[in-house]
This record gives sequence, structure tokens and C-alpha cells, in this order.
Amino acid sequence: MDNRRTNFVFFFPDEMRASSVSCYGNERVKMPNYDRMAQEGVRFDNCIIQNPVCTPSRCSLMTGQYVHNLGHRTLWHLLRPHEPSLFRYLKNAGYDIAWYGKNDLYSQEYLEEICDDIDEKRHGYRWNPSNRTGNVHGWNNTYDKDDPRYYSFLYDPIESQEGDIPMEENVARGIDFLKKRSADDNPFMLYLPISMPHPPYNTLEQFHNMYDPDELLGDIIGAGEKSGKPSFMDLIHKYRNLDKLDLKTLAKIYAVYLGMNSYVDLMLGQILETLDKTGLSENTVVIVSSDHGDWAGNHGLVEKWPNAMDDDMVRVPLLIRSPKNKGGHVVKEQVELFDIMATVLDLAGIESKHTHFSQSLVPQLQGASGDPDRAAFCEGGYDLHEPNCFEGFPRGMDVTNLMDPSNIYYPKALQQQEHPQSVCRTTMIRTLEHKLVKRTSGENELYDLKRDPKELNNLYDDPEFRQLRLELEERMLDWYIRTADTVPLDDDPRGYK
Repeated sequence: MDNRRTNFVFFFPDEMRASSVSCYGNERVKMPNYDRMAQEGVRFDNCIIQNPVCTPSRCSLMTGQYVHNLGHRTLWHLLRPHEPSLFRYLKNAGYDIAWYGKNDLYSQEYLEEICDDIDEKRHGYRWNPSNRTGNVHGWNNTYDKDDPRYYSFLYDPIESQEGDIPMEENVARGIDFLKKRSADDNPFMLYLPISMPHPPYNTLEQFHNMYDPDELLGDIIGAGEKSGKPSFMDLIHKYRNLDKLDLKTLAKIYAVYLGMNSYVDLMLGQILETLDKTGLSENTVVIVSSDHGDWAGNHGLVEKWPNAMDDDMVRVPLLIRSPKNKGGHVVKEQVELFDIMATVLDLAGIESKHTHFSQSLVPQLQGASGDPDRAAFCEGGYDLHEPNCFEGFPRGMDVTNLMDPSNIYYPKALQQQEHPQSVCRTTMIRTLEHKLVKRTSGENELYDLKRDPKELNNLYDDPEFRQLRLELEERMLDWYIRTADTVPLDDDPRGYK
């Protein structure tokens, strides 16, 4: 493969947990194009994110640094121009950066540096797609606020349309971009951070109703099926009125979530088909992953929480197909989501110029195993000394409506304002066998992932596991010490020119 001409397509659904994906063992959901990616590319079974919220997870991915290195722990702290990032490396190496979809990553000034045509994409200039698009998102809450479903994110389906199933507009834009590439063009990174399966839970009617909730009742972890789980779960039930929902409604939420995944799969298939038809497949790396997961009914919960560390939140799919990779290879050992940064730079032949903790996965693409002793880390939450981090904190006209009771996120913001310790600073260490979660307030957690993969039995205070807990705590402390900060890699350490 000619590194100078390696292209990249980064297909990045929002809020897709690994356990909801067909090639990760979910036999309920139909996702043939994800299956194809697993067969033709490499599947990473245990990809762990660095933060369970959109913005910090993406900032970590782009920098290869943990969220504590630069303070990226909130929805509002986007990457600033002084910070390094994957897309800047690619841009400076002559890559065209095509970005269609949500941001949740770069500040406006940095975004304009990265993307030449940012005005066209952000301000809705006229565009004539070659792929049919339509209304694939619906944001109308049809329930009364007294209905316990009002804050559940479960919305009505979007009415089906005649003819071909429409693409989300940003995916259609990406397809058009691929169709217009020529052999003389610069290499490219096509980044598609699409909105699904992020709540609200609804989509086109044929996908909304694709799966029967009655057949999924046994797949839902009930709110009472737990021992020693964090108390913020009970608070979420109370604030969102989720404790008033029956199991069948929760199963419907999960059914729609799976339907959204099947629709995302269809869009991935259109991307793969376009790469094949244009001949770009021969020299294009396709990366498929997600920023974090979603409860989608499990534990009687919906959406996410900033310091939730169960695998529904922290384990996401990672599939990479590159020219001449070992097709069908499965890496069972743990990797971290931000390894994508080092992997892309390696495949593109670009040397990083900043300190980071991302590890290249190129050896695994060629058939190597991972590191069985590697631990993965995730951190989240806020502290009482930083009220500006909490949702519901007044900060401007764009988000003050979070404290409006009609806003779907109102219960989440209200809980954080009234019970700030329910979203306290939290750090997780995960090995292939165990998971330890340490919090500055409330319940710590320890799970035996082999015997208890659903994480229902918290062993933190079990005397039998005390030695294991101490070992994991020491390992977590060592990690924090080693990664506490990063020093700029100046050309001359004395600062002279």
C-alpha cells in the first residue's frame, strides 16, 4: 500500500454500544454490513472509550490523550487551536478533510482551520444530492409531561416514504464526496459522525418497528437485577419517572434502538458500495466505531450518564478494514478508542509531534494479537469546585433551556444541580477479567467480568476480593502518576530558536 495515497473513511455513529451489534454476538439485530466489515477487516472485541460523554470522548480520540491531560471532561470544552489533533496532522500532510455531521469536538476557530469548506456544510448552502435524502430524524415528543414516557426519549416513528429508503443527509453528502474524487486529488479523510443511534429513540417506520419488543423482554436487565450498583441509577429513575415504566416499554426502547442500528448499517452499506463502485476500496482504510454506548432500557435506564462505567457505556465496536489486512481477524485483547489516532498516523506515514498514550493497531491489522495484560481506563464526572461543568449551569442562550421542564434533558440537568455528588469524579480500570470503579462520592464498584459479564454483583466490599481490589487500585494510581500531564515536544528544550 502506498502510504502517500492512503485514504480514510471514518464512519462514526453516536452512542452505539458493542453489545447491540450483530458481529459482537447480538443475534437479535440484523446488521449485514457490519458483518461484512468484520469478515473483510479486523474486529476488536474489547474497545474501551476514555469518557462516557460525546465531547470528551471525541477530544481524547483526536489527541490520543486521556481526558485529564487537558481537562476535556465536559460537553462544552472543545479542542482549542493550541492543542494537537489527528485532523491537523492529516491536514498539514496534504489531506483533504471532508466532514459531514455533528461536531462535539472542535472549537469554531479550530474547525475552520481543519475544514476548508466549513461554511458550505454548516450554513446550508444549496446542494443537489445524487442520493435521495429525506426526514430521517424526528424530534416531536407526543406525550404529555405527566406521562411517564415523556422523559423516556421514546418517540413515535417517522412516517415511511415511498421509493428507496432515504439516507441521512450527511451520509448522502459523504457518498457524493466519494463519487467526485479523481485519481489526481489529494488523499482524503472522510469523517461521518452521524447522529444515530443517539436518542430520541425513533427512526423511519420500517426500522422503528423492525424488532418485536415481546421477543426482547428477556434481554433487558431489569432495574431490580442488581447488587451494590451506584445510587445515581435510582435518582435517574426518580427524576425521569422511569420507575413508572413497565418492562414492555423498556423492551420497546431497546427494540427501536436496535432498529436504529439496522438503519445505520444500511447507510454503512451505501458507503462500502460506493467505495467499491469508484475503485476507492483498493486504497482506502475504513474505520467504524462509536464515541460511547447507551443503556437503551437496561437497568430501567435510558441514554447515558457522565460517570457511568458499566460496559453498556464504555465498550464500543471497533472495526477496521485496510488494504492487505488479515480479513476476519479478531483481536480479543483490550484496546482503547483513542488508539485510532496512532493507527491512522501510522497507516498514513505521519509522525506525531506531541506526547500521547495512543497505540498503533497496525500490527493487529496484519494478524497479530493484542497485549493480554493491557488495562483500559475511563474517567468522567465533575467536582463541586467546578459548577461550570454541570449540565443545567447557566452559560448562554443556547443551553439555558436545559432547565425548562419541557426540555427532554431537564431531569438530567435538574438532578445534577440538586444532587451534584451523583455525578462525581470517577475513574475506571478494566482488564479482561475485572473492572474497578473509584468515585469521590457514593459507591465504588468491582466486578468479575468472567463470572458476571452483566456486572450485577458489586464485589467492592467483599473480603474475598480485597487483595484484588488493592492491586487494581495500585495499578490505577500508577497510571495516574505516569499520565498526570504531558510536556510539549519543542524542537529545542531550552526554547531557543
